[in-house]
This record gives sequence, C-alpha cells and structure tokens, in this order.
Amino acid sequence: MILPNTPLRSFWSILQLLLLIKVRLIESSSEDINTDAALFEPSHPVRVLGPTSFPKPTDLLELPDAVPIVKPVHGQHRKDVDAVFAYAEGYDLQYYLHFVGTLFATNFTGDLVMAIAEKRLLQKDVLEYLTSIPNVVVYHSDMDCYASDHVTPEPRRVTSQGQMDIFQMCHIHDVYGWVDPITGEVLRKASDPKEARVVATLRYDWYWIWLQHYQKNSWIMVLDARDSFFQSNPFQNLPRRSDPNLASGHLYFFGENANATRLGKSTKNRNWLKNGYGNDVIGALQNKPTICSGSTMGEAVAMEQYLRALINEKDETSIRMTGSDQGFHNYLYYTDKLANALAISSLTVWEQGKGIINNLGALRTMTLQEWGNFNMTSGVISNW
Repeated sequence: MILPNTPLRSFWSILQLLLLIKVRLIESSSEDINTDAALFEPSHPVRVLGPTSFPKPTDLLELPDAVPIVKPVHGQHRKDVDAVFAYAEGYDLQYYLHFVGTLFATNFTGDLVMAIAEKRLLQKDVLEYLTSIPNVVVYHSDMDCYASDHVTPEPRRVTSQGQMDIFQMCHIHDVYGWVDPITGEVLRKASDPKEARVVATLRYDWYWIWLQHYQKNSWIMVLDARDSFFQSNPFQNLPRRSDPNLASGHLYFFGENANATRLGKSTKNRNWLKNGYGNDVIGALQNKPTICSGSTMGEAVAMEQYLRALINEKDETSIRMTGSDQGFHNYLYYTDKLANALAISSLTVWEQGKGIINNLGALRTMTLQEWGNFNMTSGVISNW
C-alpha cells in the first residue's frame, strides 16, 4: 500500500495529491464535454509584453558573478536526476511522514530537497527522520527576521498554537557570494539585497538556488509539503529529452476546480491581485479559474526562468501579503507575461482532476465522495 496504516479518511484537509492512476500527458481533448479549458485562456485586456529573459535574483547584488554558496546540512544534489522541492519549516513529524513516506513509496528515485526550521525550532525527531531516508537533501532555513515594524530584529516567531508565524518578515543573508574560480573558495558572502519578505514568498529564492544544481533536462516539481501526498510516481510518463543543455523546456501549471472557485470569488485571491496589480487587473481576471502556485513542475531550464519571473514579481510590486505568490503566479499566466521567455517552449495548464497533480482545496464544500472522485472501498482519489 502507498499509504500504510494511514486511512484516507484522515486526509480531508489535504489540498493536493498525485494520482494513483497513470495519466497521459496530453491536453484535454476537444471532444471532452466536461472540459473548462476555454476558461484558462489568457486575458487580452491585461496582456503584458514580457521579456525574453527575466533577471536573476543575484542581479540586484552590487557586484556581478555572484553565485549560490549555501550548502545543505544533509545530503547531496545529484545533477542528472529529477527532484521535488519543498519549503517545510516547522511542521510536526507526522507531516513529514505523510509527505516523504508516500513519495518514496512510489519508487521515486530522484532527489527530495527540503528547507526545514533552524535547529532551535525543529520539532522532535524531524531531522533524525529526514536524514535516515536516502536521496533527501536538507537545508536549515536560517533567517534574519523582524518585529512587526519590519525594522527591529527579532528571532523567528512561533505562534501560541506552536506554528511558525507566517506573517513575519525575514531576510536570508549569506546564501549568495563570490568564489575563487579556480579553488572554489568563498571569497565574500552577500547580504540579501531585497526588502524583508514573508517565508511564503522567500521560499522561491530557495527553489531557484536549489535548481542551479540540476541539469536543464531534469524535471523539477515544487510542492507545498504540509498538505500534499503521493499516490504514484509523478515523474513517470513525462516527455524526456536527453540533452542536458536544453535551450528551452516544458512548464506545467495546475488549476483549482473551476466550478468551486474563481479568482474573483475567493477573497484571498482577489486581494492578492488587487493589492499587487490594481482594480483593472482583478476586474479582467475575476472570472478566471484559480491556478495553484503550490504545485508547479517542468523541465529545469523552464522552471529556472519561471522562478526568476515569480521572484521578479515581488520585486516589481513590493506586495508584502502572505500568499501573494499565488497572485504573482496567476498574473504571470493570465497576462501572458511568460510568453516571450525563450527558455519556456510550452506552458500547459492542467484543469483540476485532469493532470498529474490534483488540487483539492476548493472542493471542501462537500466530501470527496460526494464530488465523485473518492472510492471509499479502495481508498483511492482519482481523476474525473
């Protein structure tokens, strides 16, 4: 069993899962009468002429040629394999057991790369568990954080419920620097050149750093760890190319259920777009289905450009809201801002329940059995 001793009835709050059934990687057929594909078309009134290449996160540093210098506390990246990236700070052990255990139970042989809490905030047995699993690469998320005035230094906060404070603003210093081209010795470390930001936004810097360790034809998935689990190996049946120096690649986005929610119907999604881009944008996009920023995958060459673009949206908008990355994600797609990026040869948005990743968050208005995609006997959640 993929989820030994873990009945799916306990997972009603889980928002995403990877399907047990084999899914052919094709867009929905025009003969599919249940498709909502037309709703996912970019919006012409707010179309943006995007660049052919987005700036690197290191371009804001005062000197050129800076590179990632931060090292994992456990494990090693293997450049020629696929990888799952997850920012997983401050969770109880059970969350890691669900996420990590179900991934490797699918015979996944790539890397799992995770950022976890700084040592003083680690929950019991978390590091011991993660370091016991082969092919797991672990980073401590050491940050310089601030009080509510965004100026006064303050240690990473934990709420009265024992959770990490998702609204606290932080920097990540010393993750970039300059190295000797011959010896590889770090000559100088860099301070974070950006304004402090919430960890939900800051995690994309980590993803971009990790991606530098992989070949351009590797497939990379970024995924929310707290509310995801696996029913099959998500890297099976993907289109594969042997050239490790690809000039461009495929990028996959995954939608929420279009009948259950839209960008304008969801208060959070509406506010992220309104505060980041104004009333005209939310007016144009309010009837568009939500595309989840917590689950994205693609060939590394395309993912690298996407991560640059999303990080750049924070730099351009200066929005500080937790969750605003989903606003950036939907804005990039629906305005066609990624269309000119040379490193992205194709961008496919999979409707909810029709792709590798099945986003269930919007379906909480009924049980999954009532929605018709959960088999109580087999314990399997499937596509439509």
